[in-house]
Amino acid sequence: MQTHESAVRLSPDEITLLVEALDSHEYWQLSNERNDGYSTIEDGEDEEIDAVRALTAKLEGFRHAQLEGSRQ
Repeated sequence: MQTHESAVRLSPDEITLLVEALDSHEYWQLSNERNDGYSTIEDGEDEEIDAVRALTAKLEGFRHAQLEGSRQ
């Protein structure tokens, strides 16, 4: 997968929406193993799921930094 950097300005609410969409995509489209609302695929078992989880973590980090910055 080729990657190119882009800058996009998003509010914390928009990031939350993207994180929720990625979580839903992982659960309903990518995972065949589901349990109580969570994918049971372990890290390293599926490259596409790992990519979704990495992007989710990155977005959550941005959201956390935005929220911390707005409190100062």
